[in-house]
Amino acid sequence: MIIDLKKLRQSGKEQSGFHFEYTPERDLVDIPQAELKVPITVTGTVTLTDTHSAYIEGEVNFSLLGECTRCLSRTEQLFVEEFSEHATPNDDESYPVVNDKVDLSLIVDDIILMNQPISFLCKEDCKGICAGCGVNLNNEECKCK
Repeated sequence: MIIDLKKLRQSGKEQSGFHFEYTPERDLVDIPQAELKVPITVTGTVTLTDTHSAYIEGEVNFSLLGECTRCLSRTEQLFVEEFSEHATPNDDESYPVVNDKVDLSLIVDDIILMNQPISFLCKEDCKGICAGCGVNLNNEECKCK
């Protein structure tokens, strides 16, 4: 999703809302046996801060599908991540503005990458699989002696 700051300025508004669905062009999931459920939903507002800069805030909703790292059960986790970022030209500490346009996919990709869990669990208190008998300890008691 591209936000055109010039069009926003020309409209006479200083702020505009956005809502879009997004499918990343690259694999953003670092968790083995997990994948991103697409499309991702993004909503928010962009506010002009000066002639060629903006403040962007919103929310990214995405789900991961995969195997629990403890018990190997198929699971899905929903993530709702809020963000607030600045976009300015020629500034290494903010997102770039190129030709008066901001590419929101850069922000969304970073949010997905930064908010993935280290271990992908079906539930916080997952008991995993018994190393001795191989049963899923969430569903059965261990058969080991």
